Amino acid sequence: MFLHIKQHPSYYASLLMVLFLGVVSFWNASYDRILQMAIIVATSVFYVFLAIMHHVVHHDTTAKIVIEYVLIGSLAIAVFLFLFQSII
Repeated sequence: MFLHIKQHPSYYASLLMVLFLGVVSFWNASYDRILQMAIIVATSVFYVFLAIMHHVVHHDTTAKIVIEYVLIGSLAIAVFLFLFQSII
């Protein structure tokens, strides 16, 4: 795992930046559930985009990888949708 981080520091730095900004934005938008959901969707989309582009650049993109990242992003969105439904 750490070898991958050393080989691709810009990818992991940008991924951490997107996730960090997503968490900070989510926390700062605590007054508006719709805005929070939009932030979750945007963060998930950027996560999926960055991950797929990383594999495209390194020429190891497969349908399985794309589906995996799309499902992980969708799962994150679904979890927050269900959490928000239980709060309302």
